[in-house]
Amino acid sequence: MQNIRIYCSMGLILFSGCTKTIEKIITAETDGSITGRVVQADSGAWVVIGQAEPVDSVQISPYNGTFLLENVPAGNYDLIVKAGNYGTYRRADVEVTGGARTYVGEIRLSDFPDLISQVYPADRSEIVFDRRWSQISISVEFVRPMNRQSVEAAFSTDPPSEGVFYWGAFAYTPTPRYYWNDESLYARDSGAGAVISTYENITSFTYRMAQKDGYVDTTYTVILATTAMDTAGSPLSFPLMFRFSTVQSATSQNVILTQPEHGAIYVNPLQNASIYVNFPRRMDAVSTESALTLSPPSDITPLWPERNQLRIFTGGPLRCETLYTIRIDGTATDLDGDALGDPFEFSFETAPLEVTNTRPLNGEIFVSRNVVISIQFNTYMNLAAVQNAFGIQPAVRGSFFRGWSYQENNTNPSKDVISFRPSQDLAGNTKYTITLGTGARDMHGSALKDPVTFSFVTESE
Repeated sequence: MQNIRIYCSMGLILFSGCTKTIEKIITAETDGSITGRVVQADSGAWVVIGQAEPVDSVQISPYNGTFLLENVPAGNYDLIVKAGNYGTYRRADVEVTGGARTYVGEIRLSDFPDLISQVYPADRSEIVFDRRWSQISISVEFVRPMNRQSVEAAFSTDPPSEGVFYWGAFAYTPTPRYYWNDESLYARDSGAGAVISTYENITSFTYRMAQKDGYVDTTYTVILATTAMDTAGSPLSFPLMFRFSTVQSATSQNVILTQPEHGAIYVNPLQNASIYVNFPRRMDAVSTESALTLSPPSDITPLWPERNQLRIFTGGPLRCETLYTIRIDGTATDLDGDALGDPFEFSFETAPLEVTNTRPLNGEIFVSRNVVISIQFNTYMNLAAVQNAFGIQPAVRGSFFRGWSYQENNTNPSKDVISFRPSQDLAGNTKYTITLGTGARDMHGSALKDPVTFSFVTESE
């Protein structure tokens, strides 16, 4: 930058004999400056600007990561930030205007070596993993084609593991154990012919860990040493290292989920005979069961299909048209001994006793004369109560049993189905009407709110 100095000796008219010298510095309008801040203040990074060749450089402040390049001639510059054990930051066309200061903002250096663009799982992330059905996938994407042999030799995990490398693919999730092959992964590199077959342009891989080495509630460290090289022989500038943890949860990673959901209404009492609570962590069964209460009071059988999933069974279908409230006190702990802290509570309401299906269907025609009439409910029924509430017109004698027609002599028939077998064939081409009164009750004593009626017409004789 060129400075112009002007010296003036001014005789003051009012005070004869008194003079004063003034020095004025004028900055050339063709120069400017560049400033910014590197987030990693302790990195000792150097900031370099250039136009094909380096023009100027400065080291960042070790206190706050700021930098200032002064006396920069106006123009456009490439800006590079370099630091040991960090990826190189590059920014093109930084414009400098004469007499102005250009602010390039905050710069966060990459934790990856220059040859690497992204990894999966992300550093310090958690992945949901069930070792029975899937295997851990670790993926790395490079900016240039790599020497596969050197990469595989430089790759390791802690805890140690064995696995298979799939080149030209990048997986974003744990891969399924069954029905899986390299085509199941998301292909990062596409092409055909000799280019793909010789792996000249392959810039990514997925390491599929052997199932025996994959565990839940485990932190894995992935290391790619500096012996990994690209196809030109350039090695990693520093080792790649990242960590991730596995958690077991099929449906929840951060919150407690339930089935039925909180606030649900018209919940089928039979289909939801078991109440499920899915925790984000594997839980201590003893403390969790001790913290559990159910309203209205019922005999609870707690089951644990998974260490993070509690199944609450009350011995049969839930009561119809009932508000259930489940509470788990904050004293419940996970396997690490960490308490739930705040109590967790949810509630839902079951549906009233209802008929869900009939055979024959209402309005059906050409029904076989030797038909068995069946009525299905949304819960287990009291056979005697249904029999007393059942009516058919024209009147027909017959017998009642549990289950569908094919279950008449079954030792374990469907308890939500009551069937009526006429003692003789029905009359041909005749309309029959079945009425089920409000005296029909389920196993808990709940009754139909309104009578149910359906009709059908038999086939001709």
